[in-house]
Amino acid sequence: MSKPHIILSRPQLGENIGAAARIMYNFGLQNLRLISPRDGWPNKKANTLSSGGGCVVDNAILYSNLNNAINDLNFVFSTTIRSRKYSKEVFTPEEGIKFAKKLIDSGNSVGILFGSERAGLEKHEISSSNAIISIPVNENFKSINLSHAVAVVSYEWFKNIENKNFQIKRDEKELEFVKKIEVEKFVKQLKSQLQQKGYFWPEDKIESLNLNIDNLFYSLKLTSPNLKTLFGIIKSLQKNK
Repeated sequence: MSKPHIILSRPQLGENIGAAARIMYNFGLQNLRLISPRDGWPNKKANTLSSGGGCVVDNAILYSNLNNAINDLNFVFSTTIRSRKYSKEVFTPEEGIKFAKKLIDSGNSVGILFGSERAGLEKHEISSSNAIISIPVNENFKSINLSHAVAVVSYEWFKNIENKNFQIKRDEKELEFVKKIEVEKFVKQLKSQLQQKGYFWPEDKIESLNLNIDNLFYSLKLTSPNLKTLFGIIKSLQKNK
């Protein structure tokens, strides 16, 4: 399946390019375009910070200007917090990615444009886009790191598009809870030990104390290893009388 192209316009730090490439690869995006990186390209610091996402850096395409970077794309999102100044549709990251998926499914190529660390996208760059993706942030601190902004958008792609086939593998035994009769055996043994220790006192509290123990252990989602541990604790305490 085609995927969005991440476009970094005038990025200043190689470290941020590398960090952006790494997080893109974490979330299944690999198409990186760079417009006039300040420190030139290739950049050793970008390779260092990209870690396992080095393939994204290695395959990044370099452009000298915005027009060349987007002229083969059908639809471009610009990312900015200053969305009120432009007569463009504004999406949240989640909404934007879902719309991008619809566009891609219809045969369109899509780019998501990010500005430099210093001041974000310039006016003409935003004007050249079709729509805006605006990341909700703290009103008192709106500045967000370039690689972090790429991370938010990349995560939304993975969460909404690629995550359908992603499942956390669990040991089946972790979800096999013991039968109530097994829990009952433990509770009886526990109460027997507590009785010997004088726990059920005073007389008028015995019923509520028993009820509290029942509520506690019968409500737990106990697996066989859990129950074995509890029996082991009782056994150990018996030995240390």
